[in-house]
Amino acid sequence: MSTTLKAIVGVSGTAIHGKYYQTIVESESCKKIVICAAQYTQHLKYIQSSFETITDGSFMKIETKANKGETDVFYEAKGRYSPFNTCNFWANLGLKAANQKACLWAAFQGPIFQKYE
Repeated sequence: MSTTLKAIVGVSGTAIHGKYYQTIVESESCKKIVICAAQYTQHLKYIQSSFETITDGSFMKIETKANKGETDVFYEAKGRYSPFNTCNFWANLGLKAANQKACLWAAFQGPIFQKYE
C-alpha cells in the first residue's frame, strides 16, 4: 500500500519533517508572523508535545534515505494521518496554540496562507 493511500485511510503513523535554515526568506510559501514570548512558549509546547519520545525524553529520529542533506531530518510523531488529520491541520492547530490567525479547520495550506496575505 502506498504512503498516500495509507494516509488517506488513516493507517500510517505520523512524522515531523524538520529542515534547518541559516536564513529564511519570506515568500508566497513562507510567511512571517510576529509573536510575543508567551505565544512563542505556547507554540513551542504544542510542537514539543507532537513528538514521540524515548525514555530519556529525547525525540525519536527516523533513519531514512528521504533526507535531503545534513539540514534535513525526520522524527516520529504522535497520531495518525487521515483526510481529517493532515500536516496542514497540525500546523493550523499550532497557530491556534500561539493565539495567531488560524482557520476553523484546514486540510490544505491555501486557507491558512490566505490568513497571512
